[in-house]
Amino acid sequence: MTKPKQETLPARKTRNTRLYDRQAVSEYICEQIKLGRSLESICKEPGMPATGTFIEWVGNDDPKGVAADYARAREIGFALMAEEIIALADKTNEWVEAQAVDENGPVFDEAGEPVIKRVLMPLNAEMVAHKRLQVDTRKWMLSKMLPKVYGDKTTTELTGANGGPVAVAAVDMRALNDQELEQLQLLMSKAKGAGG
Repeated sequence: MTKPKQETLPARKTRNTRLYDRQAVSEYICEQIKLGRSLESICKEPGMPATGTFIEWVGNDDPKGVAADYARAREIGFALMAEEIIALADKTNEWVEAQAVDENGPVFDEAGEPVIKRVLMPLNAEMVAHKRLQVDTRKWMLSKMLPKVYGDKTTTELTGANGGPVAVAAVDMRALNDQELEQLQLLMSKAKGAGG
């Protein structure tokens, strides 16, 4: 999918409001999200709506339209993000742009501009720390956005006194007198009213 042409976005209606071909723009945004791009970076492109505008479109849309396309695109984007974590962790070196140097010092072209070359460098401590931050950020994002798939599994366990089993007491309703039964019924109706 190519980016919608500027012609599909008519001139501004007012100073801060623009009309968009929502279908074309939404398709483009969803395609870019599937490629792993962030919504914010896409919406910063010329001719794109503000991030908040697009989120509003998704929130106000028919659940089978843009909202469904956006949700599916997000799932695919998150799967790519998980793959990216592995790629980041596996990197042992990085391509770096540096000014070319020979035995006489820095190299310049005929126009006097520095000659830039790409050099494959092993990762240093600073690069490793940056990669760790990238991995941790992506892991955190995935754990919050897709907790059932990427979140930490948590369990809750109830224990009684001194780590023993929970004690459950049974009340023999037949042993209660009329006044106690009325009080119990009143308490249960209050609890039902507060809970529902």
